[in-house]
Amino acid sequence: MNYETYEHRYADIILNSDYELKKGIFDVIQSIDTAEVERRFNTENTLRKHTGKKLLQGKQSTINSICVEEFKKRGWETEKNIFNDPKNDLAIDYWKRNVGVDVAFNHRSFIGGDLLRFQAAAEVKNVIKMGVYACPVKEFTKWVCPKDSSSMVTYERAKWYLESFYAVITVPILLLGIKA
Repeated sequence: MNYETYEHRYADIILNSDYELKKGIFDVIQSIDTAEVERRFNTENTLRKHTGKKLLQGKQSTINSICVEEFKKRGWETEKNIFNDPKNDLAIDYWKRNVGVDVAFNHRSFIGGDLLRFQAAAEVKNVIKMGVYACPVKEFTKWVCPKDSSSMVTYERAKWYLESFYAVITVPILLLGIKA
């Protein structure tokens, strides 16, 4: 997949200081192949149909499972709990060398909480020095989930949050807008 970026509070400069880590993140995003996503999505729905389960409406879970595989291959820890409390669900999707990555193909109402999670991880618990927030651009959501595309997190909306709450969101965040 291709992507576009927005750098909040010099996140690009911080990430450039660890080129191997940066390359790994971008390699994961670029490794997501629409044909493979489509194949896995159709296979899962065929299996669901035969077992009487409800069919998947969108490709979000398929893309997320590919991301899990790719980040794990590159040695990233998954579901890093910010408060070291198993009862607390504030977890970053992927974590490595003080960088947290969240991949968001969910409802747009989660944007604020996702960004707050980065803020807490950096400013309250000191487990990250910066975050990477990867989400689809608006146009790509129509392919990911045609039925719910208007209610998904988008790069454009996340960028608006970062710009509008610049004084509040002090953690550096690299925003990645995923597109086909």
